[in-house]
Amino acid sequence: MKVRIAASDPMKVRVLRERYSLSLLAATILERRGVESGTDMMYFLESDTVYLHSPFESDDIYTAVDRINDAIEENERILIFGDRDVDGVTATAIMARTLKKLGAENVFTRLPSGDEPYGLTQDSVDEILEKEYSLVITVDCGISSVDEIRTLERNGVDVIVLDHHIAGEELPPAAAIFDPRIPGSGYPFDGLAGCAVALKMAWALFFSHTPLFGSGCILLHAEPRNGTIRINAVRLEDLVETDRITEEVVEGAFSIERTRLIDFLAVGLPVIVLDSDTEMNMLRKAFGRSVDISLIDMRPQLEALMPSAAGHSLFDLSSRSKSARYREGDREIETLVSLFCSVSIYSYPSLSSAFDDLLQFAAIGTIADLMPMKDENRIIVKRGLRLLSERPLNCFKYLMGKQNLAGKKINTRDVSFYIAPVLNAAGRMGNPMSALSLLLSDDISEAEGFTDTLLQMNRERQKGEEDALETVRTAAFESFERLDGKMVIISDASIPRGLTGAIASKVSKQYSVPCIVMAIVDDRISASMRCAKDFNARSFLSLFSDLFLDFGGHQCAAGFSMPLSNGEKFITMAESYARAMDEKEAGDIEISADADIPEEYMNPDLWKLYELLEPYGQENEELKFSIRHAQIYEIYPTRGDSRVFRFALKFGRNIWPALWWTPHNRESFVKGAYVNLVFSPDINYWKGQSRMQMVIEEMELS
Repeated sequence: MKVRIAASDPMKVRVLRERYSLSLLAATILERRGVESGTDMMYFLESDTVYLHSPFESDDIYTAVDRINDAIEENERILIFGDRDVDGVTATAIMARTLKKLGAENVFTRLPSGDEPYGLTQDSVDEILEKEYSLVITVDCGISSVDEIRTLERNGVDVIVLDHHIAGEELPPAAAIFDPRIPGSGYPFDGLAGCAVALKMAWALFFSHTPLFGSGCILLHAEPRNGTIRINAVRLEDLVETDRITEEVVEGAFSIERTRLIDFLAVGLPVIVLDSDTEMNMLRKAFGRSVDISLIDMRPQLEALMPSAAGHSLFDLSSRSKSARYREGDREIETLVSLFCSVSIYSYPSLSSAFDDLLQFAAIGTIADLMPMKDENRIIVKRGLRLLSERPLNCFKYLMGKQNLAGKKINTRDVSFYIAPVLNAAGRMGNPMSALSLLLSDDISEAEGFTDTLLQMNRERQKGEEDALETVRTAAFESFERLDGKMVIISDASIPRGLTGAIASKVSKQYSVPCIVMAIVDDRISASMRCAKDFNARSFLSLFSDLFLDFGGHQCAAGFSMPLSNGEKFITMAESYARAMDEKEAGDIEISADADIPEEYMNPDLWKLYELLEPYGQENEELKFSIRHAQIYEIYPTRGDSRVFRFALKFGRNIWPALWWTPHNRESFVKGAYVNLVFSPDINYWKGQSRMQMVIEEMELS
């Protein structure tokens, strides 16, 4: 076993450590993971929604807001068209709940059921026209439905596309499109899940029903420097910064009319400050007693919302402001902007508490769809999981109890193993509306019935997966051998369409190569591809796009459908390409770790650091530490589960509980043996008690 630990830059580590009050190990690991800028650090350290990007940075968002609000006001028939997976179902739930909260009465939902393909089809278009919907909102789909949306628009049905998939060469002629993956969309982060795009649309709609919508202001602050007055002003529209200016003025040297500031202020917007008397005195020092600017003091609103700010100047507040340390501008103006946005948002429950409820859905969908755990996804998931742990919605309470998660601090692993598969089972079994019914329910008794149905579906899904895996076991091995150990491609008429992704994932992990699993549905092939993070599934499939009816996905997970008549040609071409791929590197297992831990540093602080870097996922893998020459102190019974090896390790002065899933060479690891290993810190919850444990990634005799 070779352990690879990335090099670190001592100067950058020192900057992170001093600026953000981090431990040396935390700063080193974050620097090794490429976290350098204040913005990157903000998403690791903060969880307040005030730090999220504004949906109003997207070009089409105003058009979407206006059209949806018109539909609500006119009591139009609105259809939310989603997808069958967890991302699609949670996105649908977010939009349905939002529209109903805003007073919409004719809101309907539609998900692909049975063997229906992904996205809008001609059949679904016919259904939409027959049922006389006047507005269709697609969530987690729609960006590739060019012909279908054109037909709807020609027949008087407006379509708003809320998607996160990559667009083709032609965009659909929709009334509005919000897809962060479209180049030039204006939105600053392209890694949102479909449910998070719906979440942003929900926030924009809530915002549009407050007095803040359509309003602008200028935030101004003047501060003394060495013989000068520095004046900072920031212009906001719908809480989005549109412009800013800095003027350095020698006291009394010339009038305000001779500065750029006068033009910046002369736009008819209110000028907001903290402590108007103080600010006016500074302006008069700069420009003389005759200066006349109407200032609005936000102190009353600030102290009403944040009593702890009483009696503190902007300078005092900036010295302890968290937001200011993430920005490159002057601390005091950055603090003023942050305070104003916080006061504005938390003055309206729809932008805070009501929005918080939706975060639980978005956190689950983002995790399930394997989105990168960076940028604002970290806040969406972090805050969503905290809310799911502390005050879960009624629709989740019974499910969490049945999955032994009640009272536990929920993490991404819990969602991936115990929540997402249950919701996903409905779609895989051809009945995603069962999952949606649960997510739309606020009645605990009703939710119990829906949950029991989903749990039964999940058991059936698990049994179906086991049977299907057994069916394809020989075919998988033969494909692996035939393709020189570089890929596995399986086509079998007995594989249920809803299980292709699960089977591809398990086969890919078993053989450590990309895997494609194809199911045959009538005259069509429906397929999924899964692979490790060092192989791009979507890019691979794009090589054969001319054979597909549609395809899409992400780096690690993708899918496609195609006519049955193209199946043999695809297999021939894909196998030829797979054989031509570079040989896998031979030799010892190589595994990455964040740090090598000596005995004296093996302590509970590692578990605190693990919590600091949560949530984990794509592009922020779980922390991994390497230790050497630890001793197996005790081996515990497996409780009938041969997949896990439970034992205790002596390293340093302490004994540490450990478990290893699917261990190899298990018989070699006996009591008293010395081992080298890579592990992740973990907290085990059992019957209301928690304890630290080590989850082994890889281990060998030392």
